[in-house]
Amino acid sequence: MFSSQFDIHAMSIIDRCFDKDENFAVDILKRPAAPFGNIYPLTIAQKSTSKPFLASKCVQRYLDNEW
Repeated sequence: MFSSQFDIHAMSIIDRCFDKDENFAVDILKRPAAPFGNIYPLTIAQKSTSKPFLASKCVQRYLDNEW
């Protein structure tokens, strides 16, 4: 229950950042997260199967650009 709420909040935060400044939001995805042992946010989302975060506008744009 808490993990799904966290997923939704994380998606909301990254998409708000993306709406304000796309480059800043994508940069967040590209940098290791120090509080989480320098793991990249996308790695954390993938390992935790955070579907809402992975489906966010920001992540989708990042992945589109990587392809």
